[in-house]
Amino acid sequence: MAGVPAAGVLLAVVAAAAGGFSAAQPWRWFVVPACLVGVVLAEKYPVKIGPEQKVNLGALPCLVAVLLLPPGVGPATAALSVFAGNRLVGRTWPESWLNSGNTLAAGAVAAMVGSIGDVQQDIDAAQALRATAASLLYIAINLGLAALPPALHGGLPYLLLLRHAASATWPALLTLGACGVSIAVLAVEAPVAAPLPLIVLPMIYRMNRAIEAQGKANEQLAGVLAAQRRFLTDVSHQVATPLATIMTNLSILRRASRGRPAEAAVADSVAEAERMKRMLGRLRSLAHADEDVPLRRELVDLAELTADVVRAYTAQAATSGVGLVAEVASHPHINADKDLLREAVANLVENAVRVSPPGAQVRLRVGRGLGGPVIAVADDGPGIESDRLPRLFERFQRSDSGSGLGLAIARRVVERHGGTIRVKTEPGTGSTFTIELPG
Repeated sequence: MAGVPAAGVLLAVVAAAAGGFSAAQPWRWFVVPACLVGVVLAEKYPVKIGPEQKVNLGALPCLVAVLLLPPGVGPATAALSVFAGNRLVGRTWPESWLNSGNTLAAGAVAAMVGSIGDVQQDIDAAQALRATAASLLYIAINLGLAALPPALHGGLPYLLLLRHAASATWPALLTLGACGVSIAVLAVEAPVAAPLPLIVLPMIYRMNRAIEAQGKANEQLAGVLAAQRRFLTDVSHQVATPLATIMTNLSILRRASRGRPAEAAVADSVAEAERMKRMLGRLRSLAHADEDVPLRRELVDLAELTADVVRAYTAQAATSGVGLVAEVASHPHINADKDLLREAVANLVENAVRVSPPGAQVRLRVGRGLGGPVIAVADDGPGIESDRLPRLFERFQRSDSGSGLGLAIARRVVERHGGTIRVKTEPGTGSTFTIELPG
């Protein structure tokens, strides 16, 4: 709190000694009140230039003052304007001193490098380049000093904070810097055109309003999706207990009605109850996959995982006359949520078995692709129509059979692991779904 303002004062004294206090043209002194008004307005009405950042437009009048006024006046004008603006919006005294000291230090260095507040009427290329360099220095020093207090008081790595701040604000800061240099150069070369760069301010205002509206819409959408996930989870849990009772009673009725006319009806009821149970399981899986909770990662052997899926679904496939085989080219390992990843592969296998004709085979291939481990599920079914492909992985995009959730779950699980899922298909020749995971 004391070091930054002290450094700013020292640098301002050096700049004043090097550059003096007199301006060649009287009109330049109007920059002083203009800077004060501009900074105060920017402090009172901050706007967003990025979705997650509020950038103070006060940097623009400060930079113009530093470039157009003498080195002994420009930095002090910018610093006093920042101090007045900070106090007006209710910032504490120490914070106001720190921010004004930051501005004074950055402005003094920039004034020593590229001030154009001298007698010269025409600005040559070298002076324009110096003004541009001064603008970049002003931005860099201001940003570097602003990241210092949170690093010292928060115990966080300074370079990490600086990198985050720079990555979030550099487009806006460079825009303001370029605008400031343009105004300063035009004020000397073509004063009538000097206000033209300010045309970006209404655009920034409109962008600010659009960002705020988008943020509110995103918050509302996130709330709706969270409520939807809670609804799916609650419904699946509430229905699971009575469904289990119904299935138990149906199993008793099926054993008691063997050889009787009601046997077929009971068997159909059992099949439908089993289908409902699978549907509820998939709804729970989808809700789990949508949650932002961390994945329960462990080292997973993909060959073992696919072998486990083959064992679990071999009997089910056999009832449809479909063979299920695993083709292992290598044993890749990956840090993944084993249960979720197994669910994704199992959904692909179940879909493949359902569409395959009797006597066909469903093949699970495990190996390595160009980008990492690969799991492919290939079938000899009828293939997928081209008009269904763009929406194939969307929820409830079902074909003649199935819930339309299996592929949506598979895609969501794979995406949460940083992977991709794609399909290769031709009508009449089957389909191959390929999961590629980062390795």
